[in-house]
Amino acid sequence: MSNKMKSFIDETSQENQRNQKHFKIFGTIDLFIMNELPKKVDILRVIEEVEEKIPFHLTNEVEIFYVGAFKEFQEKQVNAMYKNGAIYITNDQDNIPDMVDDVIHEIAHAAEHVHARTIYSDNKIQNEFLGKRERLKDMIQEYGYLDGKSISFDELEYSKELDDYLYKDLGYDKLETFCLGLFIKPYAVTDIREYFATALEEYLLGDREYTKRISPIAYEKVHVVCKGEV
Repeated sequence: MSNKMKSFIDETSQENQRNQKHFKIFGTIDLFIMNELPKKVDILRVIEEVEEKIPFHLTNEVEIFYVGAFKEFQEKQVNAMYKNGAIYITNDQDNIPDMVDDVIHEIAHAAEHVHARTIYSDNKIQNEFLGKRERLKDMIQEYGYLDGKSISFDELEYSKELDDYLYKDLGYDKLETFCLGLFIKPYAVTDIREYFATALEEYLLGDREYTKRISPIAYEKVHVVCKGEV
């Protein structure tokens, strides 16, 4: 068989695979495309990068992936979520890294569910998170942006009041500036679960040394979970 013919057959085979609606991650976890992805997002490349970047044992809690336009995304203003063993990812993706980020972030939530005792039982990560929240509040107050508003920064769980203030009243650009050197990224401010998941995502996809320097306790917890030392 000529090289040209072999190349043609390989390309045709890959194209047929990309047009499928059912895939496997790690050869064991089903992934279904419910609504079409943009042509620039190659699902085979996404799967390949996820398998390369994330330790397999972190997916123990994950039973299935769905990719599509789900009404819950609009209702909750999110683009991905983990629920009862299933991970839902929007099909509205900018590029391959964008989708890889979403997949790994939600796997982080699944891993957190499995290893909650290891992550939270000594209260260290909670104290680190709330300490950062307090410093964030102090800075915002110092620059006069709270303007007499009585908003709690000391809750571990998600607070719509705080979220609305940070993203609507204060605004993302100012929040991003205040988070520099304090939180890995603004989304980590949201609640304790996002604080952990953001650290795990940065550990696997970004700068581990930066993660360790900015959030040493979160780094320690993520490192233990990713290495399977639990």
